Amino acid sequence: RQGNAVTLLLVMRHAKSDWSTGHNDHERPLNPRGEQAADTMAQWLVDSGYCPDHIITSSARRTQQTVAAVRRLCELDDDSIDVDGDLYLASAHTWLTTANQTGHHLNAESLLLCGHNPGLDVLVDDLSNGAAPLSASGKLMATAAVAVFEVADWATLSANTATFVEIVRPRELG
Repeated sequence: RQGNAVTLLLVMRHAKSDWSTGHNDHERPLNPRGEQAADTMAQWLVDSGYCPDHIITSSARRTQQTVAAVRRLCELDDDSIDVDGDLYLASAHTWLTTANQTGHHLNAESLLLCGHNPGLDVLVDDLSNGAAPLSASGKLMATAAVAVFEVADWATLSANTATFVEIVRPRELG
């Protein structure tokens, strides 16, 4: 993929969180499996040539921990990451608006969104026009999954203008 003048939108769900900590939903951290999956998917982004220029993430602890793995392995600086409290449990429409505005404003070559279901499930389903395959367990955006789309123009990004490339989940990588 590297060397191509293709604009990419990467949609990533946070990795598996730890329900046993007693933290409220917003402060719930990743569990050890989630930490490993975040690293696995970040390495896949590196190996696939999909490292983003910019990341926009929900303010939840688990999304920020997931993004930290991507930041580290893709060697991004802190200025490349926007943490947005309005994206905590955001709708697909909110995510799409954020991608439109930020991608256009930054003239980004690649943008990664990291958040939660059900918003990301709906976003990926809408952008792929139902073409994104479900996992073996019947899920679309399983924890730490990354969906990849080609974008013609950030300002007009919609379900009819994005091209679905692939979706990868940690369990599919071994």
